[in-house]
Amino acid sequence: MADAVFLGGDRYHKAEEAHAGIGPVLENAGLKVHYTSDFASLDADLFEGAKLLVILRDGMEWPNGHDADPERWMQPHQEEAIEQFVLSGGSFLVMHNSAWNYPWDGGYRRTVAGYFQFHPPYMHFDVHITDKDHPITRGVEDYEIEDEQHFIWFDNDRVDLFATSQGKDGRESASGYSYEYGKGRVAYLANGHRLVVLQHPSVQKLLTNAVNWLLRK
Repeated sequence: MADAVFLGGDRYHKAEEAHAGIGPVLENAGLKVHYTSDFASLDADLFEGAKLLVILRDGMEWPNGHDADPERWMQPHQEEAIEQFVLSGGSFLVMHNSAWNYPWDGGYRRTVAGYFQFHPPYMHFDVHITDKDHPITRGVEDYEIEDEQHFIWFDNDRVDLFATSQGKDGRESASGYSYEYGKGRVAYLANGHRLVVLQHPSVQKLLTNAVNWLLRK
């Protein structure tokens, strides 16, 4: 039985890079991790006994080929399983693109507390730590990174925003937030398109702090 379930990988993000970039942080926290790229496997049975869910994957699948329109893979029972997992005391680390093209009006959207809008091309931009007293930002200073700058709607009346991104064009978005949902916890970190991004020292520190906060360490 795993302590953590980690769904990674999609058309635009390699599962092995997601797992290699985040997995060591989870294992260093003492977690036994179930790594998967099989989105259909996410359900209440898989979460049984787990403390943490991690997703770095968008909500799209192309069953009719990449020339056809994508379809959303997440099913109602999976939304319910994720929401109930968190409400009952589990924690959820929402990485990078894991608010992109998911159902917008159900349990997953409520749990994530945000929804992806768009991103400009891969580029250099700045990440600003806006709450230096938050446990997830402890020891992290402002940094520059080359990544996709994700723009996300988020429930600012529900979450604690601790980091923002700012492009060279001046546009800003949320880069990290957290909140408590029921008995569980949720943290969102925007960086993570490539392995080199996940392995950036500041991102690794945020990941380490986020996992510790999610696990109440």
